[in-house]
This record gives sequence, structure tokens and C-alpha cells, in this order.
Amino acid sequence: MPFSIEHVTIRCRDIEASVDYYRRMFGAQVILKRNLADSKRIVFLRIGESMLELMYMGPASEPVDPREHYGVHHFGIKTDDFESAYRDLKAKGAEFLGEPFEPTPGIRLAFLREPNGAVIELAHRDPKVFQEAMSKGTVNYPYPFLRKVQEAAYINLFYHRYG
Repeated sequence: MPFSIEHVTIRCRDIEASVDYYRRMFGAQVILKRNLADSKRIVFLRIGESMLELMYMGPASEPVDPREHYGVHHFGIKTDDFESAYRDLKAKGAEFLGEPFEPTPGIRLAFLREPNGAVIELAHRDPKVFQEAMSKGTVNYPYPFLRKVQEAAYINLFYHRYG
């Protein structure tokens, strides 16, 4: 029985601001809105071929440091033109958590934080490079790559709590 990930859900402080953010930054399209009891709301967005669910369920606790707790660390959005996408998002005011980097030739990454504190990885992976890596099964990335990911998570937490 085959499976695939259907959507990712983000709990929002302000659902309208979140919908606007994903529309402006990533060209998201609203495909479904649900109004629930007690002013709770759900909005499904389409980004490319993927679906993102935004939820407003009332007050919630602030996010915890993802380096110290299990659970979702980040989700990725891919692009075929990394440099243009990065410049465009930066011009629109995206909050990047550091400069773009290349963990291995042919793969470009940058991390940004969305309004609810979730971390997004902007990614471009050269299909040939990624296919070669997958054929090996295991690839050992250098420590600086992991450090960049950890720093992005820490910066996200710091700015979210104190910024």
C-alpha cells in the first residue's frame, strides 16, 4: 500500500496574516476555508503541487527549541532557480536565518522563519547530484553543514522569544 505526505499543518497566531504571508512569499492559492466553532478556522493552501494547512485554534504555548525536543524541525520548499527565489523573498521581507549555503556542490539551501515561528528550508537540489547521493544510500556531510542547520534553529528560537 503506497503512502505520500499529503500536507503539513502550522498552528497560527493570526491566520489572515499567515495566509497573506504564504500568498506574497510563495504564490500560495487558497483552496479551502473551514470555519469551526469558537472562532476556530482552518485554511488549506496550494503551493506548487503541495498542500499546506494553516490553523487558528486560539491561544497556544510558544514553540520550544527544536534542538532540545523531538518533533518537526523544519519543512522544505523547493525551487528551480534558487538565486532568483532568494532575492525575491528577501526583497519581500522574508526573515532569513543566515546566508544561503551549499552543503555539497549542486545543492543550495537557506533557512527562513515564517510569522508563526516555523522554520522553512528554501532548497534547490541538482537532480543529478541528488540522484547520485540517493544511489549511495548514505552520504556523510561535513560538520559545518549540521552546524548551519543547528544555528538556524537557535537563531529562530532566540528571535522568536526575544526579537
